[in-house]
Amino acid sequence: MHDMHTYDIPHQAMSPRIAWPLLAAFVAVFAHAAENPFTSQADALAAPDFLPVDEAFVLEAALSPDGEVVAQWRMPDGYYLYRERFRFEAQGGAELGELVIPAGVEKTDEFFGDVEVYYAGVTVSAPVLATAGDHLEVGIEYQGCADYGLCYPPEKRSFTFAVASLGGTGAEGGEGGEAAAADGAAVGAAATANAGLLAALGGAFLGGLILNLMPCVFPVLSIKVLSLLGGGAGRGRHALGYAAGVLTAFIALGAALAIFKASGEAVGWGFQLQAPGFVAGMAILFFVLALNLLGFLEMPAFGVSGGQVGHFATGVLAVVAATPCTVPFMGVALGYGLSQSTWALLGVMAALGVGMALPYVLVTTIPPVARRLPRPGPWMVTLKQAMAFPMLLTVVWLLWVAARQSGPGAVAATLSACVATGFLAWLAWGRGARLPATWAGVAVVAALAIWAAPGLKAEAAPAGDSFVMDEVAANRAAGRPVFLNFTAAWCITCLANERSTLGTERIQDFFGERSIEQVKADWTNADPAITAALESFGRNGVPLYVYYPPGGAPVLLPQVLTPAIVIDTVESADARA
Repeated sequence: MHDMHTYDIPHQAMSPRIAWPLLAAFVAVFAHAAENPFTSQADALAAPDFLPVDEAFVLEAALSPDGEVVAQWRMPDGYYLYRERFRFEAQGGAELGELVIPAGVEKTDEFFGDVEVYYAGVTVSAPVLATAGDHLEVGIEYQGCADYGLCYPPEKRSFTFAVASLGGTGAEGGEGGEAAAADGAAVGAAATANAGLLAALGGAFLGGLILNLMPCVFPVLSIKVLSLLGGGAGRGRHALGYAAGVLTAFIALGAALAIFKASGEAVGWGFQLQAPGFVAGMAILFFVLALNLLGFLEMPAFGVSGGQVGHFATGVLAVVAATPCTVPFMGVALGYGLSQSTWALLGVMAALGVGMALPYVLVTTIPPVARRLPRPGPWMVTLKQAMAFPMLLTVVWLLWVAARQSGPGAVAATLSACVATGFLAWLAWGRGARLPATWAGVAVVAALAIWAAPGLKAEAAPAGDSFVMDEVAANRAAGRPVFLNFTAAWCITCLANERSTLGTERIQDFFGERSIEQVKADWTNADPAITAALESFGRNGVPLYVYYPPGGAPVLLPQVLTPAIVIDTVESADARA
């Protein structure tokens, strides 16, 4: 065991005034991202505003005095339910009779062909044939669509009804039976809500843990590696500062999502990366971090031995860098949070933050682990410089995203800003007295690039394939299977799936053999129609993969794909259809 101490890499003294220009640059980045990261309100109104599933199909269920489970749905105009999708399933040894379903309306549906559907509302019941215990648990499954062209995935709700006694096929009647039914419905709704929230929090926590393994976070974690190795006895305080930054950033992002949703904007995970100005600002920021790690430009609090403010800022930066990535468990949890109250959304975001920060906190605060860390020394200077190159690779990736969003003009503006920043760093190199003026110049250069990037968008800028849900509907009506791919140029998980699975010869040949039509929904730029489509599947970010078998219900695939997963999912769905 070696003595723990702090090793400071030599650096130039800095004036506290340096922080003010840096703060101005950060404010400019985030202010521009919030200014108008979306399409105009007129564009948003032009696209259908799809309701969350619980608002599109309002379900109430009760146990009647006559011993029947009665479910009643109410739908706003433009939404309908399928007759053949109703399912009642008793749990725990109870038994239900056949469903009693009224006649519906004949419809040639774009998803399932000639079907019988219900508009406005419908009541479905099933007699109770046998119970087991004092409570009756029933799962109710249904599926509906919107006339605008979106089909919701099958939904299942669980209800628990208090049963005083049931004789034969009847329940105890009178007001007592109605009260028991009402109490049972309330118990079922509360239990379902609590279970959903706990599942979302657990999924968010696991998603936060997995985020640490994603390449989008590696450049920022490199800064924390340096801090971890050089922090000495103050590692615990550094870890808490980093964790506070992560939690604050996630909660702030959740609050922004809630505000935008309340104002009618179509938003989702990673929405800020749809703003060209934000992408340009991030590219410049990562370029500055690379210069800092190479020793060409002193950046307050981002060295190996930065103070608590620096560790907090690193936590915030880690969250911003993580937004291009979506990992297993996270998409469902975020979709749930956005469909519930603001407090539920903030709870999900906080759980994500706890999951992301926990590994670093544990490593730095558990003494047996901390004692096994390498001894600090001059070798850390070389490591610090090596860590600059992942930062520069991140700049290259962000420039590629800018090219996809806005074309070469935005790329040229961002590269020019990087060159100007490098020139300013060269002027101040080894001259500490020039640093305040240098940082003021960097702030001005960054602000100009952020302001200019959106206005340089080329008319024919490559923005990916246009997303038209009618294309899915047309193929469905013709009886052809469809693979719907929600993606974005800034989504690293999406790009990895394209390279490892969807773009491979094996999968393309498989799709060709089965005549599967591939439809891509490119969310690189803001598109309210794509956001609404994502919400209809209970998601608020990419990637999302949906397979429509011929004549069957849509099936959602995992967010991380392999060729075997795609093939098995398609074959299983086709076999059930």
